[in-house]
Amino acid sequence: MNPASGKWVRLRIGLVALALLAFGLYISGRFFYLQIIRGPELREEATREYQKFCPILPVRGMILDRNGTELAVSTRVSSVVAHPSQIKDAGRLSRQLAPILGYKTRDLQELLTRARPFVFVKRHLTPEREEAFRAWEAAETQKARAAKITGRTDQNAVYLVPEAKRYYPQSGLAGQVLGFCNIDGQGLEGIEFQYDQDLFGKPKQCWNMTDARGHIVVTGEKALDPDVMGNNVVLTLDRTLQYIAEKELNAGVEKFHAAGGMALVMQPQTGEILAMAQTPSVDPNRYGDFTEFSRRNRVITDCLEPGSTFKVFIAASALDAQVVKPGDKFHCENGRWRLGAKEAIHDVHPYGTLTVQQVIQKSSNIGTAKISFKVGAKRLDHYLRDFGYGRRTGILFPGETAGLVKNLVRTRSLIDRTTVAFGQGVSVTPLQMTAALAAMGNGGVLMEPHLVKEVVSPQGEIVTEYPPHPVRRVLSQQTAKQMLEIMATVTQTGGTATAAVPPGFTVAGKTGTAQKLIGRAYSHSKFHALFIGLIPADNPVLAISVIVDEPKGAIFGGVVAAPIFREIAAQSLRVLGYYPKEPPKDKNEPVLAGMLASPAAAATGPAVEFTPPKLEIPQGPLTVMPDLKGYTIRQVLTLLNRSGLHCRFEGSGMAVSQEPVPGTVITPGATCVVKFNSGA
Repeated sequence: MNPASGKWVRLRIGLVALALLAFGLYISGRFFYLQIIRGPELREEATREYQKFCPILPVRGMILDRNGTELAVSTRVSSVVAHPSQIKDAGRLSRQLAPILGYKTRDLQELLTRARPFVFVKRHLTPEREEAFRAWEAAETQKARAAKITGRTDQNAVYLVPEAKRYYPQSGLAGQVLGFCNIDGQGLEGIEFQYDQDLFGKPKQCWNMTDARGHIVVTGEKALDPDVMGNNVVLTLDRTLQYIAEKELNAGVEKFHAAGGMALVMQPQTGEILAMAQTPSVDPNRYGDFTEFSRRNRVITDCLEPGSTFKVFIAASALDAQVVKPGDKFHCENGRWRLGAKEAIHDVHPYGTLTVQQVIQKSSNIGTAKISFKVGAKRLDHYLRDFGYGRRTGILFPGETAGLVKNLVRTRSLIDRTTVAFGQGVSVTPLQMTAALAAMGNGGVLMEPHLVKEVVSPQGEIVTEYPPHPVRRVLSQQTAKQMLEIMATVTQTGGTATAAVPPGFTVAGKTGTAQKLIGRAYSHSKFHALFIGLIPADNPVLAISVIVDEPKGAIFGGVVAAPIFREIAAQSLRVLGYYPKEPPKDKNEPVLAGMLASPAAAATGPAVEFTPPKLEIPQGPLTVMPDLKGYTIRQVLTLLNRSGLHCRFEGSGMAVSQEPVPGTVITPGATCVVKFNSGA
């Protein structure tokens, strides 16, 4: 080989090796630069390019009544979100989407150009807007394919995500008790607020993998935080009893053209609240349409003077302290008792000598005042506070007030110490009044009132339980029994509340008519009409309070509030399975509109001697709509008892038409309308 030629070969090999070495060093350097120096930055950019961050709010737990009826649920809806940093032409996008989402173009453009990685554009789309948005998405995708655009477009930076929206299927039923949530699913009032931490789960954060055009191809399964469903809160309320209380309260308020009203139904032995009604009511589905005042649960948060209903607690204190007996007599000064040079108290009717029992039966202010003097200021103050007056009851509900009972020992004014006996100068909540009344029906033991039975996990496991909680013994069993006997005379002939008694039952109760305090003076035209009662009188299963605010045409509790009590009590007892000793003479069918077949059937439960009609009832769940023509309301309810339908009845007599028609497959939760005609 020519030496020159060999040298040239070696040179070329060296140059090639050097070039390879230089190339290798370049590749290594570039690799080091991209992987080490710019690695985190590039990985973040790739993530933004090919993954969509998708925040998923948890589904809020349900609020249920004691029987499992849904009072508050969450439904899935769609919201529009955007990544402003990925949008190149926000102006064009805004012009396209503004009419679809209900925006002004300028406002939407401002939102899409914010210096944020992620924004909500429109929350909780209506079905119409969601359909329009999906149509826009499909059209933009078609345009990109026709133009053979392979990269990402502005359309890919705006998309739908699932969210949960709070829904109240019973509309305005127990609206002030339930409260409401904001758009983010946070409870702001009522049970929704009090149990927000139980109801609200943990947010789920995930990413969806997208292709070159930004279309989702893989849904992220793994979350930074586990997607935890909120717990369910089970109330003590009974949906059917709540419906009855609201219906009868509304009827009474309308009859007397009153400003409003409140009603409370409680179990004396447990303190469980079965119904808590007030009017005007609110619909949590439209909470923004109502004022802050109307949304407030005034049964718990507002105070009023109890008027003559307070007399039973004065008499109970005196009997328990053994300073009087039911037969002891007091002279009632023929209706006017002067306490000083300028001060006197009066009775509505002039009475001479009355026994303790008659003082309560006739509702004598003077007689009750004299009984209170027998007890003494210190001892009476102790009893009233033991009944729970001037203290919060301990109910787990926001905004409870303690009310006000003057310290009778420190009160120097004779008139102030006297008027307390008939409920003036005292400030109580309807809840306090009902709980104190319930103590008399529970052998003298005060129970803590509560609205929640338990908190349950989505899997059905009990997370927190709220069993009955005795607060203290207020009266002896003997005194409690004596008070039931005395209060029963109030609803008997000669008493002030004969209109409170459902046929076949006995009631131990007390009427009240309280002047409203306007500013610093008592009004002579605005009153509260009250009735509180225990039923049945000999063994109470319900304690019920009814307050009507500013009735017109009549003001006395025995005329205005007592009939409302009667209707609530009669229908509630029937639902709970307690029937009168004798069948009532009134054969009219109760109002059952909107009630489920099963509770409505209970509401029309027979008297003791009633024999249900013989019907061909299919075994197992009802899946097909039967032919109801020719049946009575009770027979229809018996047939539909297991259907899960919401039944609405129109008219009376025999069924003449129905919707759905016979043979239709039944969907639980659907509405069934049956029309009746008495001439059929």
